[in-house]
Amino acid sequence: MIKTRMLTVTVMGLMASISYSALASEAYGNPFEAEGFVKDDWQLVCDNTFTCRVAGYNADGDSPASMLLEVAPLQREVRAKLNYHIDNDEQFKPGNKPFLWLNDKNYGEIKDSQFSKKQTEQILKQAKKNTRIEIRSGKEIWQISDKGLSAILLKLDAVQGRAGTPLALISKQHPNPQEPLPPQPKPVIYQGFAYDEDEYIALPAATIANFKSNIEQWINIDDKKLIGSRDAFGECELVNPKTEAYKQFAEYNLESLGWKFIGVDDRHTLASHLCWGGAYNMGYGYWLINNSQPNTPKLITTSGTDYIKGEIWAVHKSRGNGDCWGKQQWVWNGQSFILSEELTTGLCRGFAGGAWQLPTYVSQVIEYE
Repeated sequence: MIKTRMLTVTVMGLMASISYSALASEAYGNPFEAEGFVKDDWQLVCDNTFTCRVAGYNADGDSPASMLLEVAPLQREVRAKLNYHIDNDEQFKPGNKPFLWLNDKNYGEIKDSQFSKKQTEQILKQAKKNTRIEIRSGKEIWQISDKGLSAILLKLDAVQGRAGTPLALISKQHPNPQEPLPPQPKPVIYQGFAYDEDEYIALPAATIANFKSNIEQWINIDDKKLIGSRDAFGECELVNPKTEAYKQFAEYNLESLGWKFIGVDDRHTLASHLCWGGAYNMGYGYWLINNSQPNTPKLITTSGTDYIKGEIWAVHKSRGNGDCWGKQQWVWNGQSFILSEELTTGLCRGFAGGAWQLPTYVSQVIEYE
């Protein structure tokens, strides 16, 4: 069977430990990886600068509504945003503005999808107890679940070193005060020259022929990391005609299983091959070839979806209706492709294209001039 893959990403980050009874066994994940740390209907996702984002959602199946809290290291201010789905005439009526209600008490209008400072303070103040969080507009009501909110905020306090300090969002009385972590700078990437489609100068026919004849030997298509084993899937099973995945895929789409060679600049070429495919995702392998020493290609990713002028993209949806996605991006710096961004769009809760942009890795890209 051709397997369906969800984008999995890993980001190095400084982690603080936590031990709270509130974090039940159903909590899972790492705040600095993929969709982050998840508890019930809330998640915590942090990036490599130690900025963290907390997102809460409607219960699965309810009308889409979500709240995002963004918390920078060492900062007291918490910025909060609203995203909710309007889909009927009643909701579109002029004058129907959204209001925040907590436990049936009105805390005022939510202007321009931004919660006010006072509204945000009330949300945090009531996070330790059962709280009915509602967005009301006219006769319509959207509910954001409170399940998991307190556990997620406890985790955020621990990750940013806030527990037991005046900066704590929910754990000021923690018996073992931490040292708040300072923000980390974004890595800087200087983009290198790369061919545009209309600038690309085709390699000599003899060079392409050499690449095609030797690429499978150069990357070692029998490598267990690529083709897997009896006990584990491989990262690029469709690269090897001997795998069951290749044989099954070839029965209905053989033409997709060839190698492609794309000029990056006058000294480098990308070799690409389909690695895996499923019901609604596919992933390509991209190997960077130094034209003068082509026998040691460098693997960039086995989950790529596109290459455009010095940028490799890997964009995948986590389920068929496209309400949650993962993305990675690599940028050409003149010598190699450097990871520049990793993010997901939050939990799968009915938002077309996802509810938010929740990065686990960010950088500053200086464009080539």
